[in-house]
Amino acid sequence: MKAERTIDGIPVNPELPKALFDKLKPKYSTSPWWNVPFVLVVPCPFQDQEEGFATWWKAWPSGLRHDTYCLDGGANNRPTAWGKFATLAEAIQCAKDGPAWRKGREDTPEAFLERIKDAPVWRGVEKE
Repeated sequence: MKAERTIDGIPVNPELPKALFDKLKPKYSTSPWWNVPFVLVVPCPFQDQEEGFATWWKAWPSGLRHDTYCLDGGANNRPTAWGKFATLAEAIQCAKDGPAWRKGREDTPEAFLERIKDAPVWRGVEKE
C-alpha cells in the first residue's frame, strides 16, 4: 500500500481506491484496506470564506485536520471515522489504540452486527 509516509506502521495520506468512500461494497472484508487504520491530513477548505476560515483555525490551529479512519465494518458504506484531531501525533495514537468510543468495549463492529442481526427492528425497518 502506497502512502505519503508511514508512522509507526500507520499510513498517512495513503493512495486509496477511489471507490472506498463512494459506494457500498458487499465484499469490503476482502479489501486490502480491511482493518488497516489510516490518517488523512485535511487542509483548511475555507480559504476564501472569512467565517468558515476563523472557525476552522479555532478548531485546528495548525490549519490542518488529521482524520483517522479504518475500514472495519463500523460504517456500512465507507471506512469508519475513528476521530478528527488537531495534531498528527493524536491521529496516529488513535490509529494505534482504536477509537475512543470503542475503548473499554469488547464489541467490534462485526460482533455488534452479529448480536443485533435478529433484532425485531433494525435501522427503523421491521423484519418480516
